Amino acid sequence: MPKVRRPSVYLPTKDHPSDQVITTEKTNILLRYLHQQWDKKQSSSKKRDANRSGLSQDEDTTTPRKRARADTSNTDADSP
Repeated sequence: MPKVRRPSVYLPTKDHPSDQVITTEKTNILLRYLHQQWDKKQSSSKKRDANRSGLSQDEDTTTPRKRARADTSNTDADSP
């Protein structure tokens, strides 16, 4: 015959009144969430700024972010 397991039962260590209601404050939850989102945004922007300024000299000279204009002869001739 298989052994039947009894479900575990919570046995309180303190006797609380039965009419006690546990509530959560929605403002605290919202503030905590907003702080977490702000921290994530700040850490991602710090990482992005560090990546921009943290380029080594080799990377900076071999792969420039902007290319020189191809038709530079027109800009010199047009100036008064």
